[in-house]
Formats: sequence, C-alpha cells, structure tokens
Amino acid sequence: MTQPAAAPPEDARYAALGRLVERAAVMEIALRMAFCALIGGRYAAVVAGGQETHWLIENCEAIARRRDDLTEVQRESIRAALHACRDANRDRNRLVHDAWGTDADGAPAELRGGQDSYLITGRPWTTTEIQAVGDAIASSQRSLLAAIEDSLGPGSMTTAEQLLAADAVERGR
Repeated sequence: MTQPAAAPPEDARYAALGRLVERAAVMEIALRMAFCALIGGRYAAVVAGGQETHWLIENCEAIARRRDDLTEVQRESIRAALHACRDANRDRNRLVHDAWGTDADGAPAELRGGQDSYLITGRPWTTTEIQAVGDAIASSQRSLLAAIEDSLGPGSMTTAEQLLAADAVERGR
C-alpha cells in the first residue's frame, strides 16, 4: 500500500502575509476616513469609495497641503503620517507582487511547466521581514488617524466613519 505524500512543511511566511494583507485593508479604510475628514462634505465618501491606496494618499496630501485652516505643524503632522503610509504601502506592494525567491525550506522556488521547470529569481522574504512591513502599515495607519484627530478633532473622524458606513449601505456592501 502506498503512503500518501507528506504535506509540505508549514510556512509561517503565509500566515504573516495574511496578517499583513488584513492590516493593509484596515489602512486603506483609515485613508478613506482621512480623505473624508480632510475634504469634508456629505459626498466625500462617494468620491473615496473604491479608490486605491495610492490615490487616497496622494489626494489626502494635496488637500492637507492646501487647507489654510490648519497650522503648519498640523499640515506637516498629517503629511508625515501620509508619507509613512506611502512607504509602508510601497513595501507591501513589493512583498505581495514581487516573486518570492525561496520556498518554505529556503530552497529556490520552482515553477513547473508542461515539460520543464523554472527557478524563480525573486527576492527571498523572511517571516520577520513580512511582520516588519505589517507593523509599519499598522503604525502608519495609527499615526494618520491620530494626526487627523489632533488637527480636525475626533468628531471629524466620527463624521467620516458615518459617511463611509452610509455609502457602504448605498453601494450594497
């Protein structure tokens, strides 16, 4: 009787990657909230809905830079948090979209075709590196929300939250 093939070794990188993706989704929601708070108005959530992270970062920065009701310190605090979000998102994109160069055992990753195999020459990512990117995402998201609350008041974030929730209902989510 043939024994079933052994399951591949568990790769902690994938669990860390799942946590990173979840944190990135939460950061995207925080960016939508920040956009709504910065631009104001009841249609802000309509504009923010469905926008990608990069778009949200760029437009939040443009709005913060031009808001004359904010002090220079407040503008710079928001922009610094947005810069941290941009850096964390860039690292997330590289991690998620670049080829990974090794498998769970540290051996070169291999793609199997119909008749041949091909080695991937991507960058190897360790569990620790993936966790560091996830931590940077979470930290930048918290910094952004704190900067917006400090600059515009906590009520601005509550309003943004309500706008986004109403828009989600309207979109049928």
